Amino acid sequence: MKEKIEGILGDIERGGVDRLARYLLHDSDFLTAPASIYHHLACPGGLAKHTFNVINCAIDLNEKHGQLFTIDSVIIAGLVHDLCKVNFYVEADEAPSEKQVNYLKSLTKNAGFIVPDNLNKSYASTLIDFLLNKYKLGMTLPEYVHNYKIDDQFPVGHGEKSLYIASQYLELTVDEALAIRWHMGAWEFNWNSTQERQAYNKAVELSKLVSILHLADMEATHLVEA
Repeated sequence: MKEKIEGILGDIERGGVDRLARYLLHDSDFLTAPASIYHHLACPGGLAKHTFNVINCAIDLNEKHGQLFTIDSVIIAGLVHDLCKVNFYVEADEAPSEKQVNYLKSLTKNAGFIVPDNLNKSYASTLIDFLLNKYKLGMTLPEYVHNYKIDDQFPVGHGEKSLYIASQYLELTVDEALAIRWHMGAWEFNWNSTQERQAYNKAVELSKLVSILHLADMEATHLVEA
C-alpha cells in the first residue's frame, strides 16, 4: 500500500505535494492507522487502504460522468478526505469483562472452539456476535480485532479537520475544498441546524465534486470494503 500511495503522490502536479508525501509516509501514522474503530477496515493500515479505494472509486465516477474534473483534483480530494483520522486512533489496552469471558467460554465450548489467548474487549465482542449470529458448522473464528479508541487532539470537526490539514500542504481549488469539507454528506451535519443544511445544499449545487467524493466514500466503505 505504501508503494501504491507513493505512486499516486508522484502523479500529482501541485505545489506542496512533496511535503504532503513526507507527512503521510514518514511523519504520521497514515500507513498504519485504521479507517475506523468498529466498522470498515478497523485494522492496521486500514486508513491507507480506504484512501486508495476512495481515490479509485472517485476516478471511476468522474470518468462515468464525462470527466467533470481534472485527474489531479479527483485524486487530491480522495487522498486527503480522511486526513482527520491521522494521529487520531490509539490502541487501547482494554481487557474484556469477566461477564464477556464467561459468556464467550460457554459459546466456544458449544461450538467446539477454545477461547483465544490474545483477547481484548473488542475481539471478545466480535467473537460473541459471530458465534451468536453468523457461525455455521465448519466456519473458523474471525481474525484478531484490534481495540482502538479515539484520541482527538484537534477537535474541530470531521470534514473541517481534513480540510484544515490538507490546506497546510496544498493550495486547494474551491471544488476540492467543498468536496473535502462535505465528503460525509448529510451524515455529518446537524439536522437541527438550518444553516448547516443550507450550507451543504449550496455546496452540492456549486460543485459536483462534492457528490463524486461522497459517493466514492460510500462505495468504498459499503461495497468495496464490506
